[in-house]
Amino acid sequence: MHEVLAELGVRADLLAPQQLSELDELGYCRFDRFLSPVQVAAALADVEVRLRESGTQGGTLHLRGLLEAGMVFDAFWLRPHLLAAVRHLLGPEFRISEMHYRASTPDHGGQALHIDTIDRAGPGRWQVCNAVVALTDFTADNGATRVVPGSHLDYGFVAPRGHEDHPDQVVLVGPAGTCWLFNSHLWHSGTKNQTGQVRHAVLTRFQRRGVAALLDTSPSDGTIERLGSAAYLLM
Repeated sequence: MHEVLAELGVRADLLAPQQLSELDELGYCRFDRFLSPVQVAAALADVEVRLRESGTQGGTLHLRGLLEAGMVFDAFWLRPHLLAAVRHLLGPEFRISEMHYRASTPDHGGQALHIDTIDRAGPGRWQVCNAVVALTDFTADNGATRVVPGSHLDYGFVAPRGHEDHPDQVVLVGPAGTCWLFNSHLWHSGTKNQTGQVRHAVLTRFQRRGVAALLDTSPSDGTIERLGSAAYLLM
């Protein structure tokens, strides 16, 4: 996959030293202004139509299959600096496996701290990571993602019961358009939305090849034609 990533413009020097150390030591890093206001607005407009057509309701709203949803969502993952960060965590033999929209409505969205794999792994053996892109401002009280920095390296980590806070947790706050990439062996979760507005986000899952996929479907011919052969090979 080295050639594929190179064709997509992925280079090691795209990441700042601080981002590399944060990925290794904290388990996550941040990309400011990952999406422009125009891109955020376009994604929200598309999501609104899809929610209306699907009739999706509930405390936490979900839309899956966004990899096939058209070019408005390509910018959420087909970015050299993001892919460089994924390669740093997973190595060059990785694939994108799923993209979905998740929105916590008022008084919902809280989760228990968890990891996205049953295997603890370790440096050089990480299996899964996730990129979360804020489509509205992530604030301390509107259901933003929380992480426990360094917990991916702590094999003795004990999560609190239920939705309780952890003393070392950090809530990922930032304006709409911000992206965070986190090692999915890091203990993390959504938090309860305590505001009167919906908190919108899109999450993209990357995984080391050979790991069982959540949704293992082949891209459509239209998606292959839109993305090109190099991007297709990452799917």
